[in-house]
Amino acid sequence: MADPILILVSAAVTLLGVPGVLLYSGGSWRILGPDVALLTALWVVIGLVGGVTGLLPAGFAIIVGATGIVMGAAVSAALAESLPSTRARLLAVVEFSILIFLPLVLVVFGGSGTWLYRDIGALDFAGALPIAIGTGTGLTALAWLSGHRAEADGTLALRGAMLFAFAALGCAIGLELRVDELTPAIALNMLMTPAVAILAAAGIERVKRGRNTRQGLAAGTLAGVAAAIAACAYLETVSALVLGLVVGAVAETVFRGSSAAGRMATPLLIGGVTGLLFLGIFALDVGFVYSGQPVLLGRQAIVCVAAIGYSALVAAVILLPLRRQLGPAPRRV
Repeated sequence: MADPILILVSAAVTLLGVPGVLLYSGGSWRILGPDVALLTALWVVIGLVGGVTGLLPAGFAIIVGATGIVMGAAVSAALAESLPSTRARLLAVVEFSILIFLPLVLVVFGGSGTWLYRDIGALDFAGALPIAIGTGTGLTALAWLSGHRAEADGTLALRGAMLFAFAALGCAIGLELRVDELTPAIALNMLMTPAVAILAAAGIERVKRGRNTRQGLAAGTLAGVAAAIAACAYLETVSALVLGLVVGAVAETVFRGSSAAGRMATPLLIGGVTGLLFLGIFALDVGFVYSGQPVLLGRQAIVCVAAIGYSALVAAVILLPLRRQLGPAPRRV
């Protein structure tokens, strides 16, 4: 039975991701305050409708709604860097939330949170499809269309990534809906995978640049969180450590972001895809290592490709009409 206190506390902790993504991206609260207010109202309505219609059980609706506010704020912060029009930005954020994030949420959490596994046979514990792949793909499209901007403050980016990691920990624990024998494993893996990813990213960055930067460490943290969101409930401790090594190294190897969209897109997308594919190999009982069957890996790959393709198509429909408006970043006060 769901624990309402746990769900409410987890949702509150999840909302700490809003200042986290604003710090990471260099966004201004003065500029983005209306965006967050609009996102809050939107997800309250979506949660109520989902709960009444049964599309989203009440526990999932509350926590997923908080997550939707966080990732919508991330998209809004990236848009604010290159889209001067507030009205156009608000419309784009609402379209992202309804047309990209919400459908992927329903894929993962529809049917009391069992639809993805029962009907497709794939695994995603805490919503890497909407949080990492959907958002990451949308931000990638924005980065391609808007070009490059000045880099954010590395110190603030690292603090934002740590705050986002704490918010993701609360989200993952809450999505179990109650404290049970699986909760310690979820919490441990949500902490260990990003921590190891930071170390892996630091090692790769040292080789690439000859020094470490706070921005590189922040990117490794974000990638580790994205991977852990997908896999934290389905891995042994050693496997979670290996996942952190892999995702941190891969994310830092390909990290090139100099715009807000690029800085967030690469770690999220790489982390989400790596975490989901990793489950196909190392998921307890059903992964290739345990079952000897590649079926789950194939299904995980299909789900990733489908989510990326869908998100890219919808992002193009949302952003292409705005291409001429994507101009210099507004001055932040």
